[in-house]
Amino acid sequence: MKKNLNFLKLFYALLLVTLTGTVASCVDDNDDTEAPYLNVTPATLTFGNDGQPVSDSQNYFEISTNRDWTATVQADKSWVTLSQTSGSGNTKVQVSIPAGINDEASITISISNKVGVLMAETVVIKSGTVAPEVTILNETAGTQAVSSPYPLVGAYTGWNSTGTGASTVTYTGTNTSVRASGNANSGSFDGASGHNEIFFGTANAIFNVNNISLTSAETNLQLTFSASYSKNTGSGYINTFNPANFTVALSADGTSWTPITYTSNGGDSKEPYWIRATSNFTLKKATGSLYIRFTATESSVYRLDDINLSTGTGGTEVDLGSGGTTPSEAKAITIPEMIAMMTTTETVLDATADRTFQAVVQNDTTGGNYSFNNLILATQGATAQGNGITLYGSQVEPTAIKVNKGDLVKVTLLKGLANLVNYSGLYEVTGSKDATWVTIEKIGTATITPVVITPDKLADYQGMAVTIQNATPDAAGVWATTGGISSHTFTASSQNFTVFCKKGATEFVNVSYVVKTAAISGLAAVNKNAAQLVPRNIADVSAFNGTSGGGGTTGSSFTMTSADIISGMTGSNSLPTNSYGTQSVADAATWYTWKFNNIDFTGVKICVATTANGGGIQMQGNATDNTKQGRIANVTAINNMQTIVLTLKVVESSTYDPAFTLYAGTAANPATTAITPTVTSETVNGFKVYTETFDLSTGSYSYFNIMNNLAGALYVDSIKVTVK
Repeated sequence: MKKNLNFLKLFYALLLVTLTGTVASCVDDNDDTEAPYLNVTPATLTFGNDGQPVSDSQNYFEISTNRDWTATVQADKSWVTLSQTSGSGNTKVQVSIPAGINDEASITISISNKVGVLMAETVVIKSGTVAPEVTILNETAGTQAVSSPYPLVGAYTGWNSTGTGASTVTYTGTNTSVRASGNANSGSFDGASGHNEIFFGTANAIFNVNNISLTSAETNLQLTFSASYSKNTGSGYINTFNPANFTVALSADGTSWTPITYTSNGGDSKEPYWIRATSNFTLKKATGSLYIRFTATESSVYRLDDINLSTGTGGTEVDLGSGGTTPSEAKAITIPEMIAMMTTTETVLDATADRTFQAVVQNDTTGGNYSFNNLILATQGATAQGNGITLYGSQVEPTAIKVNKGDLVKVTLLKGLANLVNYSGLYEVTGSKDATWVTIEKIGTATITPVVITPDKLADYQGMAVTIQNATPDAAGVWATTGGISSHTFTASSQNFTVFCKKGATEFVNVSYVVKTAAISGLAAVNKNAAQLVPRNIADVSAFNGTSGGGGTTGSSFTMTSADIISGMTGSNSLPTNSYGTQSVADAATWYTWKFNNIDFTGVKICVATTANGGGIQMQGNATDNTKQGRIANVTAINNMQTIVLTLKVVESSTYDPAFTLYAGTAANPATTAITPTVTSETVNGFKVYTETFDLSTGSYSYFNIMNNLAGALYVDSIKVTVK
């Protein structure tokens, strides 16, 4: 009996070992059971036209993972060379490109197992001068309430079509409907719209985007879309996207179709399993209309959302044959011609053809002394009056379209949509906020040389950079404050004129000026029929700063933007996007370090914010756990600090104000003397922009420490420091 019991014990032990081995082998095709992770930084590498990186830290990207990885260069971008295309674990991959490239490319880094891709990240390579993309069509399927029975695409009325070619678009389909069921694509990529989406039912199911309007110049195009695959096997779901059964084709007439290929990022690592697909192509022949067809050859498993067609750098040539319509040709126009057409009533510029012109951006957004949603342009090299103009609207906000002082741009004013008006003396081009009436394409840079004028010519030279010589202020003062508008009276050539600085103008806040006679520069401007001079940056008024020639208080300042923090990296720890990487509050060796204005700074639990959160510097916040409290501090002493001004962004839909603490002291990383700010805010392009001013003049402080020791992430756009 004892022998039988021993045999049974041995049998069950062997059975347990066998079962344990079987279960363990199902966890993954790796030897360990650690959860997979993948972080790739930075998200963008920038090279000059000479093929050289813009900084030493821009010639490689870093992979942090616990799996084998592969790096794949975009199929039609053979000019990108990688030091290695596969490996295991943490690695630095060097990127090389030849000279003479003006283009963009993407690199997809992914980790996989036997089933398919687990995670994927993308690095964008930018080389030379690349024109900003113009959205021709963006469709999110809207948010109109839908329920079973779900509306077929031909009957749905809640479409949300935007873009320069969207006004003519219609949608048709076969066995396709609009739904808000299943997993939405929220969070699967920056800007994902969530529900609704197009559902493909019984195969073959087809969704057509009809009659997208194109111009003759729009032949290099990029199509992106979001799609998902979900199949119920009876014992679970398969969510790995299968592109073989989801095809895309193009047409110039809606009759003859040419298939195109696309690549995808492999999808989310977790629900909702949405992939982001991209196709870069070049039309062999320009067409006035473009049709896109999506076809699912497997029933009831595919969804589609967030379709975007934009201008791009081109790619695989696509021949659509001889069908289609002839694209419209834009007609050239000049700034003086538009000014001559203006009246005090807003009228359409041209109802029959697009109008185009080239000009130089005059706004200096870094200085901060400009009006939001105003893009000020002047004819390149012009010295005669009447060569400056203002484009007004959210579609031309300089920071949103990423242009600044000195950028040479091509402007296309769309037929029937762009309007002209002499608005209380201001030469203005505008359009409906709900329609795309203009496109802006950066084509180069130009030198701006101010024109020397007398004060009585300010209105005539509006929109142009000017200099007024032998100017004298009536009294000493401060250029701008955070709490009010500052208008200053100057005199030159026996004529009074106004110098205007708006409240919170970044470079001018709390900077004092004195009484003396010197040259002053800025943009000639008109506000409610009153002429004025608007300095672009502190250099325009530098002759008046300080104590020479009269009373006043010496003041100097510097403004460090989020871009300066990103580009000024000095250590080996790079700044990731939307991730704090390996930064540890307890280990200063893991902190991010940078230099600006010859001052060393450090930060921990900080990263680059996503575009959806403003694209600035994101700081982690926590009210109780100091290991999750982000901070930014100076390492080099800044003697006699007077004020610190923080510009912060919060998405407009948020119900919470920024919450954090700024400490000041005489030693590095102060954490005892908290400074209370004065706060102003305004809403700009979907964000609440907070200006928080901290007065440090009551103490001899040389160090500051911004600590997010309260709840919620903080999004920092800029830090301005003024000293005695």
